[in-house]
Amino acid sequence: MTRRLRALCLPLWLVALFSMLTTVKMLEFGGAPGQYARYGRWEAGSVGELSFSLKTNISQALVLYLDDGGNCDFLELLIAGGRLQLRFAIHCAEPAILHLETRVNDDRWHMVLLTRNFRNTLLMVDGETKVAEVKSKRKEMAVVSDLFVGGIPPDVRLSALTSSTVKYEPPFHGLISNLKVGETPPTLLNSQGIQSDLEYLCTKQNPCFNGGFCSIQYGEVHCDCTHTRYRGKYCKEAEEYIVEGLAHLTLNDQGDLSPAGKEESVATFKGNEFFCYDLSLTPIQSSTDEITLSFRTLQRNGLMLHTGKSADYVNLSLKSGAVWLVINLGSGAFEALVEPVNGKFNDNAWHDVRVTRNLRQHAGIGHAMVTISVDGILTTTGYTQEDYTMLGSDDFFYIGGSPNTADLPGSPVSNNFMGCLKDVVYKNNDFKLELSRLAIERDPKITPNGDLVFRCEDVAALDPVTFETPESYISLPKWNTKKTGSISFDFRTTEPSGLLLFSHGRPQGPKEQKPVRELKTDYFAMELLDGYLYLLIDMGSGKTKLKASNKKVNDGEWCHVDFQREGRKGSISVNSRSMPFMSPEGSEILDLDSDMFLGGLPETKSDLILPPEVWTALLNYGYVGCVRDLFIDGKSRDVRRLAEIQSALGVSSFCTRELQKRCSSAPCGNAGLCKEGWNRYICDCTGTGYLGSNCDIEATVLSYDGSMYLKIIMPFTMHTEAEDVALRFMSQRAYGLLMATTSKESADTLRLELDGGRVKLTVNLDCIRIDCSLSKGPETLFAGQKLNDNEWHMVKVVRRGKNLQLSVDNVTVEGQMTGAHTRLEFHNIETGIMTERRFISVVPSNFIGHLQGLTFNSVPYLDQCKNGDISYCELNARFGMRHIIADPVTFRTKGSYLALATLQAYASMHLFFQFKTTTPDGLMLFNSGDGSDFIVVELVKGYVHYVFDLGNGPSLMKGNSDKPLNDNQWHNVVVSRDANNVHTLKIDSRTVTQHSNGARNLDLKGELYIGGVPK
Repeated sequence: MTRRLRALCLPLWLVALFSMLTTVKMLEFGGAPGQYARYGRWEAGSVGELSFSLKTNISQALVLYLDDGGNCDFLELLIAGGRLQLRFAIHCAEPAILHLETRVNDDRWHMVLLTRNFRNTLLMVDGETKVAEVKSKRKEMAVVSDLFVGGIPPDVRLSALTSSTVKYEPPFHGLISNLKVGETPPTLLNSQGIQSDLEYLCTKQNPCFNGGFCSIQYGEVHCDCTHTRYRGKYCKEAEEYIVEGLAHLTLNDQGDLSPAGKEESVATFKGNEFFCYDLSLTPIQSSTDEITLSFRTLQRNGLMLHTGKSADYVNLSLKSGAVWLVINLGSGAFEALVEPVNGKFNDNAWHDVRVTRNLRQHAGIGHAMVTISVDGILTTTGYTQEDYTMLGSDDFFYIGGSPNTADLPGSPVSNNFMGCLKDVVYKNNDFKLELSRLAIERDPKITPNGDLVFRCEDVAALDPVTFETPESYISLPKWNTKKTGSISFDFRTTEPSGLLLFSHGRPQGPKEQKPVRELKTDYFAMELLDGYLYLLIDMGSGKTKLKASNKKVNDGEWCHVDFQREGRKGSISVNSRSMPFMSPEGSEILDLDSDMFLGGLPETKSDLILPPEVWTALLNYGYVGCVRDLFIDGKSRDVRRLAEIQSALGVSSFCTRELQKRCSSAPCGNAGLCKEGWNRYICDCTGTGYLGSNCDIEATVLSYDGSMYLKIIMPFTMHTEAEDVALRFMSQRAYGLLMATTSKESADTLRLELDGGRVKLTVNLDCIRIDCSLSKGPETLFAGQKLNDNEWHMVKVVRRGKNLQLSVDNVTVEGQMTGAHTRLEFHNIETGIMTERRFISVVPSNFIGHLQGLTFNSVPYLDQCKNGDISYCELNARFGMRHIIADPVTFRTKGSYLALATLQAYASMHLFFQFKTTTPDGLMLFNSGDGSDFIVVELVKGYVHYVFDLGNGPSLMKGNSDKPLNDNQWHNVVVSRDANNVHTLKIDSRTVTQHSNGARNLDLKGELYIGGVPK
């Protein structure tokens, strides 16, 4: 059983006191006329951030103000109707105004954040966020004045204020604390009618308990505990009168002795350091015990203390900036989470932690009451279940970390502590262990690890990095994980997909000698797909693919990931939601041999073994976003430093989220679709005929005349479970192969072809050859109609495992494959003609027309072939928009003709041909039929005539060419009739139509004559 208690509902004065003790300044505004606090200028012209907390009960007041000295630009924050109202202007444009819904006049503390970003300003209160934009010609705000808080100084003339009404706003009445510009408190220049935080604490909210005397010394609150019989920072801890006992044990006594005065015992931990105390020879048991320590850190996660094993342990950690306590006495874990109302505990300030356990008897059954407090203010109390007689431990006390933190029972984190720990003490009814002091004194029962320094040094936070492009990545050293291992990190992005981590094992033999089936290797990966995080691992006995997040995590907020494994068992935690996994029975060793890649993969992947299950790797989806706090096996990895050493392109050593919409500037040319990414725009150029980051590079066109092809021969056998395919085509033929993957060893194919003027997608995964569960056969989808109109059409295919999508001109149809087999094998990508025919019964027609913009998994193969970027292209298709003449025939005499099979035109028909001549008159096409039915196409005085009879009498349609066509140039002719009896005659680009009433069927018989008829 697990219980989690969050200490969030606190008395208001405790919240105020805690806020004060973890920040530097708090000001009390009395609300009298003429009051103000004047700070140094906030340079908020382009970008900047200002934050503070406020507490008030008034409904109308000025909170802060700045301007350009009386010209055009200003920013004012007011309380109006009990809610915050922001108003600002740039370059004399109409002021932008926004109102928040959160009431702030409830005499409670509220966290306020102002973020400037050129024409945009964001206002946030307690999580409610709104953004306003000013419509100005200039994007920077001019700032000349100081920052005024709570009121305007009386000596500031009205003419020097840009806002004509700000001086008449009521002054603020209440408290403002923790005012920061960025991360730094601004300089207070002067004030009037304001009482400072320190005076406020001692006079109105005395933090000293038990009669302690409050005073201000060196700018800090000091509690004098003399004559109170209590000690500690706030006179809360009862004094203990002690005598030195045997060895390091200190016996409690109630004799009238003076309290022991010892210096603080402190040590610095940098992620690889810890010390432990061995309890195995002197187990401890007690009905009451207590653990106290103080910590200071900038790191969000880390183990501070652990003792116990199996189902009897105590674990104290910092997780996501909050203090976590996990206690198990044998019946299940009791968990307590303590977090401040504002901010986090990883603020590089000292914090005091106290954990107590007391056995209580109720109805003859013992229950352990557990209490945890941080800084003497935030307290959580709970009860464990079951019957206990004693509390105890016979294991190690680990301080600051352990050899394998991820493997500790109940540990909510996998990495060691980074920062300072002091005065770590365990005590119970009988004795006290001053663990920090014992470590300093090199007690024989203390075992230090790493480069421990027994003083408090600043330990820098691990800087985040930003992967700015899908091509950017960082190489990490090989992960020697074998039987156990752990990885934890934070990431932040708004983009839906990307490869976060990948490493694989040693291939079994040279890559060029791979068998038909893909080479099996161990691998480990984490990836984002459509906003969800996935874990993938294979230790040689079969893959494990786990959807680790139950909701999308690409919301732009930091997401914490913690992976832990021991043998086949493990878990992955996403934002504290843990999910266990069990790998298939067999191997328990994860044998990795390659580098660990963070954020993406190298451009040259020939030395990598990419498993088909890792979809983002084969789709070429690199991660774009931020990563921080990477720990591998509990040890920190300075990714910023690694990026610098490797000169990693597209990796920057900071993480910011830009508020401006990048697509607002319309960066995508030629009708490209713009999408917002992480601090970037993404141009989707599909179907535009252009490539490049801005859709500004014209894509290569290939022309096919029915005898031409382009074949990309892959350098090694490809296996995929996910594909993205896009192309566009132009053709006047109703049938023809557009693109197909083919295999030399199987019937596997993903094929696009024109079939009756529609696009047909065929996906066939050869299941018989590899003895997998059979599917019903090839999966087919159709989309579009009348696509053989000599116009450009866009085709897109998306496959994810069993799920298929086929889009033609932005109209999408979907399908789902049956059977468990989802792996596509191929050696070639073919266009125009399908040359690999051994495993196919019906070969698609050869393509006549034009192809452009073919991309397969983000690779523009046509353009790479033309530019010589790849050497494995085989082709006789011609680059460029060529005039296509397919299978020409010359009629040398007036008596020559061709006889073909009867034209099938009963309900509908589609005829296409090309001609060139210098003769003004001549029969081009004739087919007779039953009764009076017939069809004729002829040239009369240089113009095309189409004559037909469906039984209602002859009808004539004349082509509307702008000049005679006997000009010895090639001309295109389309003659068609649809099911609605609409006849179409198209000559080159000019079209005429006619609707025929009455009979609807054309019953032709005999041969179709071309060029003439027999005499």
